Amino acid sequence: MRARCNGVVLLALFASPTFATTATPGPFQLDVAARGFEERCIALGAGERVRYRWAATGEVDFNIHWHRGDAVHYPVKAAAVRATDAQFVAPHADTYCLMWERKGEGAVRIDGAVEALPR
Repeated sequence: MRARCNGVVLLALFASPTFATTATPGPFQLDVAARGFEERCIALGAGERVRYRWAATGEVDFNIHWHRGDAVHYPVKAAAVRATDAQFVAPHADTYCLMWERKGEGAVRIDGAVEALPR
């Protein structure tokens, strides 16, 4: 299985550093292949907030997660959605990944943005 994680806000490495690359905050476009997934990862301090908004050309499962050793924790999960406009507050300092998974046939395009919000 392929995994890729693009940093959005000050990227910090997590359990498997080969997953992390850097990117800048702001708008993004992702192409998610059929039966594939894409991620954008952000490092947040405890209490830091981000606004994330995106729209997809087809249904995807969406989540925000973090890794702790071999365990993966999901504070946000939604199945078969096409868009989201929400905020996330980090419960503790960590690297959090926003992930889109396409379970169906055909690729989808995700257009979105992630922005840091004041505390």
